[in-house]
Amino acid sequence: MSEFDAHSITARLKAESRIRRKPRTYAQRRSLLDNYKCELLQLDSAGCNGSELQRWIAEKGIKIQRSTVHRWLHRNRLSG
Repeated sequence: MSEFDAHSITARLKAESRIRRKPRTYAQRRSLLDNYKCELLQLDSAGCNGSELQRWIAEKGIKIQRSTVHRWLHRNRLSG
């Protein structure tokens, strides 16, 4: 009976995963909110909060969490 070596099998599987993993393209990294960057930043500077921005985005047909809007605003306020 052959001996089972979990460490060598794990190492082989992890190496295969690294080969199979594809880098994300630019389009995959972009947020749906990027399409409305100018409008969102203007609404933010006019005093809208994250919940209000979430509702405005929902009117555009995009379902997104409020926390996502907050993270997006934090990233884009700094570079915006």
